[in-house]
Amino acid sequence: MLCDIARNLGDDQLQLIRALEEDLGLTIVAFSCRSLDPAREERLSAMMEELGPQLQAAPAEPDEAQLGRIRETEEAMGLSLVAVRA
Repeated sequence: MLCDIARNLGDDQLQLIRALEEDLGLTIVAFSCRSLDPAREERLSAMMEELGPQLQAAPAEPDEAQLGRIRETEEAMGLSLVAVRA
């Protein structure tokens, strides 16, 4: 699976993420993920490993209620959302 920072989000999606951040008091990074065929996935994983970590923000430690809200929003948006320390 390939995940990268979501680009070209619509105004509605951005507003939803901003509202979630404000409600939870967390900074949220949105990722768009898609499956690749296994051979491409293996090559991409090797290249990414050589590059090192791309997201330099430490993960936040949301509580169970915050995680539940994040999961609900992920499902509604079709994105992967990560709470980070800002």
